[in-house]
Amino acid sequence: MNLRHSIVTRFALFFTGLIVFSILLSGYLVFRKASQVITAHSKERIMHATELAEQSFYALLNEVTNDIAVIALSPTLQQHILQPSEKTTNDIDQLFRIILENKETYFQIRLLEADENGKEIIRFDKLEDRVLKLTDLQQKGDREYFKEALQINKGEHYFSNINLNEEYGVISTPFTPTLRVASPIFDNENKKVGILIININLSPLYLSLDQIAGNDSQFYLIDAQGQYLYSHDRSRQFGQQTRKFQNFYSDFNVSYSSQSLPKDGFHQLTGQNNSSYLSYFKELPYFDGKRKIFLISNMDQNILLKNALNVRSDSIQTLLWVCLFSILLSWFFTNLFSKKITKITKAISNYDQGIPDDHALPTNRKDEIGILANTFAKMKVKIDQNVLELNTALEKEQLARKQRDEFLQNMSHEMRTPLNAILGLTKLLYKNALEPQLPIINALERSSNSLAGLVYDVLDHQKLVEGKLHIQLESTNIAELLRNIHSTYLYEAVQKGLTFNLSIDKKLETTLFQTDALRLTQIVTNLVVNAIKYTKKGIISLSASINGTENQTLNIKVNDTGVGVLPKNLNRINDRFFMEKNDLSGRYGSYGLGLSIVKQLTSLFGGTLMASSEKGKGSEFLISIPTISSSTPKLAKPIPSSVLPLPKLSGNYNILHIEDDASTLELIKHILNFDNISLQQTKSLDEALKSINSDTLHLIISDLMLENEKINSRLEHWIEAKKINCPLIIISALDANEANTPYSEYFQKPFQIDQLKDTVHKILGSNEFKAPDFSNIYSNYDHDIPKINKVLKLLEKEFENYLKGINKIGGSKDQVKWEAMIHKLIAHINNLKLTDLKEVLPDKISAINIDVLNKINNVFAYYLCCIRAERHLNLKVGSS
Repeated sequence: MNLRHSIVTRFALFFTGLIVFSILLSGYLVFRKASQVITAHSKERIMHATELAEQSFYALLNEVTNDIAVIALSPTLQQHILQPSEKTTNDIDQLFRIILENKETYFQIRLLEADENGKEIIRFDKLEDRVLKLTDLQQKGDREYFKEALQINKGEHYFSNINLNEEYGVISTPFTPTLRVASPIFDNENKKVGILIININLSPLYLSLDQIAGNDSQFYLIDAQGQYLYSHDRSRQFGQQTRKFQNFYSDFNVSYSSQSLPKDGFHQLTGQNNSSYLSYFKELPYFDGKRKIFLISNMDQNILLKNALNVRSDSIQTLLWVCLFSILLSWFFTNLFSKKITKITKAISNYDQGIPDDHALPTNRKDEIGILANTFAKMKVKIDQNVLELNTALEKEQLARKQRDEFLQNMSHEMRTPLNAILGLTKLLYKNALEPQLPIINALERSSNSLAGLVYDVLDHQKLVEGKLHIQLESTNIAELLRNIHSTYLYEAVQKGLTFNLSIDKKLETTLFQTDALRLTQIVTNLVVNAIKYTKKGIISLSASINGTENQTLNIKVNDTGVGVLPKNLNRINDRFFMEKNDLSGRYGSYGLGLSIVKQLTSLFGGTLMASSEKGKGSEFLISIPTISSSTPKLAKPIPSSVLPLPKLSGNYNILHIEDDASTLELIKHILNFDNISLQQTKSLDEALKSINSDTLHLIISDLMLENEKINSRLEHWIEAKKINCPLIIISALDANEANTPYSEYFQKPFQIDQLKDTVHKILGSNEFKAPDFSNIYSNYDHDIPKINKVLKLLEKEFENYLKGINKIGGSKDQVKWEAMIHKLIAHINNLKLTDLKEVLPDKISAINIDVLNKINNVFAYYLCCIRAERHLNLKVGSS
């Protein structure tokens, strides 16, 4: 036994998986908790470091604010402003020098005139720890910080933006991050006479921020536009001045707009290398809130969770070893326990596959395995006995099925053959019928068709079950079809004292629709028969309507006031022989296929059957079938068979007809009653062989059964032996599939007389005419049979119109119209290779006389005959 199918293996795998899942879940929960603790601790560290950085920044601002206030109000500076002298100048120089020497972060102090030029009065710079007084004084009136400093009032202090120090518009080297602090100087009359400016080097502050950040986090100072004012990577700083244009917002994918600056607090950022960062934003306003910069503390998540990730990695390695150990342990115990039941499971498997097994089962055990072995042994004996009985029943059922199939085939032959003669001879009666006889012949035809429908019900039911039956769509006058059904069963309804009403939608009266007339007749007939059968008094109504414009639906409803059907039995209409009562007899009694065939045929159409009933009050059956209207909007009267153009053949032809049914012999004799056709009829193969050997035959028409025996093999042998050298038409009551015949010219009884005439004239006419070549039509439409049939139907209509037009123009002798007609026909002549037509059509209308016109009519009659025969052949192919 395969271990993967063992229940022991499945339990072992389940519990192993459960252990692995538990370990994974525990590891995940531990890692998640550890991550939360580490993240919370890291947030505290970040906030603490941010507070230290913030304090350092504001401490520097406070320090310079105090210093510049003291200097601005110092007596030395005031004395120099009021009474400048050499002594006061020396005193100020001494003051400025001392300030720069004692303040590490101050690298420049200046006194400027408070006018538009902003000329430097006194300037001291600190260069490499040396304090120098510069004599090359400049004018700073064009500088932004000077213009803004002029606007401040007494007692206020100005703070500039943080940027790199520049001299003469050039960035000083080494790069010096600079903050400028200014204070106005006033005289005794409170007139602004000077501006005191101290330049602060922020590099020491940046080093302090580096130390506060440590190794596992990073500080950034940015302005509102995202420019780096401070970064651990100094190359990123002051991107606007250095023209590197590095920006914090773009580096960390921060959505930014001037209206919505990042808010204070923690944010989750993503770097350009897709690294995740825990970030803390802190706004640092100064200069009374007029200046704003942002202090950002960043910590890489990988560094943040480094310890947790290490724990997770170690846990995964441990888990892999635990999983491997669990699997090995499970495999060991699986083998240990499965060996105890392998013996009995192998015996069961061998028994299932029919393999003999002589091993003794452990039936003497007292545990579950022993119980299983004993139960199997008893079950084996019982199964063997049941299998023997089933095999016997199966042989009987197969024999019964074979007998049933033979019965259906025999019944098909026996019933279709007389039906063929009745229907065929009925059509022949129309030729010489007097007006008073027409209603009688019509009734005979309807009754014959009704009988044919009942035969189709019996013979087609098995095909429906096996899915061998197909719908054959053709243009149909549904209104006429329903009226024929109504007329057929009106007499029987009246005999029972019933009123049989018919209601048909006007659209059905004026339009042809694509449907299968035979199958639709079967559906409606069964519903009407069922209604008459179960209605003792009252009314039966048959109504039909069409809904929709493009996707049309045909609705046919049959109502009755009969005994009705119980609701619980409505769902049983698919049962082949379901009947609520078995006391019916006579014409309709014991006919149980009706509703089943209705249901299955409706489904074959792609439609639905809905049934509603009330016991004792009646039933209603509604079928809805999809259909489409034909291209011809108005109904045309059918052309009588005598009017259908058939070619007049000039030669004499011998036809052999092989058939043992007298009525069919008589029917064929009347169908082929032509002057130039010599018909020989025989009832046996021996007589047929004599005729084949002695006479020159142009066509053989044969049944496939003579004296209840199939003659397929004999006919095929004659063809292979070259005894039959002429075309062969098969007319048989057997279905083409059941007959297993390779012949394309196959007619199943009952057949259409006109179709047989067309086929016979097409075959015989091929000796005098060249048949149309339909290969271009088939290739142009990719051998799509339904489309080709539509084309052939249009072609038939066109040729009929051409024929009428030619005869009309021939009488009028109109050369212009004649040339227009020739122009239209040229396309068909080339496409279908109509060489005969090309030869008989003259270029000049004056050349047409009675003989030429008769030749043209005869050629067209042959072409029409070929087109109709081709359509008949395609209809059989489409339904197979």
